[in-house]
Amino acid sequence: MGTLINVGAIIIASLLGIVLKKGLPEKIQKSIMLVMGLGLIALSLGWFLKDFLVINENSISTHSDLLIILSLVIGVLIGEWIDIDLRLNRWAENIEKKYNLPPLAKGFIAATLIFCVGAMAIVGSIQDGLNGDITILVIKSALDFITAMILASILGIGVIFSAISVLIYQGAITILAASSSSILSTEMIQAVSMVGNILLIAIGINFMELRKIKVANMLPAIFIPIIYYLIISLF
Repeated sequence: MGTLINVGAIIIASLLGIVLKKGLPEKIQKSIMLVMGLGLIALSLGWFLKDFLVINENSISTHSDLLIILSLVIGVLIGEWIDIDLRLNRWAENIEKKYNLPPLAKGFIAATLIFCVGAMAIVGSIQDGLNGDITILVIKSALDFITAMILASILGIGVIFSAISVLIYQGAITILAASSSSILSTEMIQAVSMVGNILLIAIGINFMELRKIKVANMLPAIFIPIIYYLIISLF
């Protein structure tokens, strides 16, 4: 249910954003993308540190340091080998040509990454699957509504198709959580969330045009902590 609410929010907000697109000068569009990137970096960094730092009475320590680095390195090696970024762009461009749609690749990919790789998407879907608690996904829906409207007003119709990605991605996590509750641990969820938030920071850097990062090629990194914890659970 939480994912369906999220999908509906993205679709409605994207339609509103497309209507608003005609009234936004290019200068304002660039400024909005800049502050969105800045805000995304700040929020994602805060979410990352919340899971990464362990605060005791007299000290602050960290955890999962090596796992996070290995996840990113292995993930980007797999992503670059497959070249997910290229495949996503080609897929979106083929749909543009087939159905005579306006350019949608950039909006689709940017929105899909923002809505799918963050901690709220992962943890919210797991909570929904484990005990039917949709609180996190409802909050995410409200945030995604604003984000989708802004993105669609700048990047166009491609943003609305990210709702399909959210439906498949969050829906799959919810179903897997419901059927595999015994193998999910707090450590696994935290590690996946931390890697996801690092990817969100990379998206923020792209929005600010500080450097072009192929974030799609980093996506496999999200699944490395899951594989790691599943392996150690066997021993």
